[in-house]
Amino acid sequence: MKKSLKLHAEEFESSTRKTEQYKVFHRTFKREFSLALYDIDCKDVQIGKSNHFDISGFFMAHDNQWWYFRIEDLRWWKDRMLIRTADHPQDYTGGSNTFIPVDDDLISNIDKLINQ
Repeated sequence: MKKSLKLHAEEFESSTRKTEQYKVFHRTFKREFSLALYDIDCKDVQIGKSNHFDISGFFMAHDNQWWYFRIEDLRWWKDRMLIRTADHPQDYTGGSNTFIPVDDDLISNIDKLINQ
């Protein structure tokens, strides 16, 4: 997650279109986050296509519980990730909202949350 966190720390250029900076972040985050989730025994990681300065998706924990995650607009509200349980990989309403910081402890915080 080192490359993703380094890119995440930068200020994102605001635009009405997807910027190259955002596209690079999205690709890097998608690759690193997926690998990090697999390392903590998650599976079926599904990260949405690049959108407009946000990133979201679903993954299944080792106990077959689906989880939804989202980092809001990377230009303004990027320092936390919304994460909550989901019934299936299209359940955008799901369980109670939990927010965790997007920092060096992101994966360990997710691991703690999904193993409560």
